[in-house]
Amino acid sequence: MEPFELQGSGLTLNQLRPADAPDVARYCADPIFEEFMATPWPYTLADAESFITEYAPQAWANGSEWTWAIRREADGPVLGVISIRLPSGMLGYWLGEPHRGQKIMSACVDLVTEAAFARTNVEAVLWEARVGNIGSRRTIERSGFTDTGEAIGTILGRDGEPVLSWTARLDRPTAGAATV
Repeated sequence: MEPFELQGSGLTLNQLRPADAPDVARYCADPIFEEFMATPWPYTLADAESFITEYAPQAWANGSEWTWAIRREADGPVLGVISIRLPSGMLGYWLGEPHRGQKIMSACVDLVTEAAFARTNVEAVLWEARVGNIGSRRTIERSGFTDTGEAIGTILGRDGEPVLSWTARLDRPTAGAATV
């Protein structure tokens, strides 16, 4: 699939660029990533470069995952990343520390879920995060997801082992349903 851009709420979701690698590496070296994310640790510039130039473009090309850089302007610096895996509908995201707490991610989640429902047949967008990831949970709550409890996550931990996760879902709107 060809990558596409999303815009709304003063944000642009577009493709990661090689020039984003230093910011991605810096953001992903935040200790919160060690605790809650399955990204390599310690996270290096080489990890960021590989993610940007290999993983994300290949996933777009084979249709397994749509990944976007989050920016305020189309040519501005990267603030974070959001993606959706297909066909599962599993949502994933992170923001660099200076950009958290501004409801940026809630707006991005809304843009991505709308695109997923418009462009795919997924019946629900799913979310999971390691138990304790309060920031991620608040984002999902603001976006109208239904809490589905705790479960062993489908996304394995960095060590390859399953982790206890909070889970939630947002079902495809039914025809004629009002949207907020």
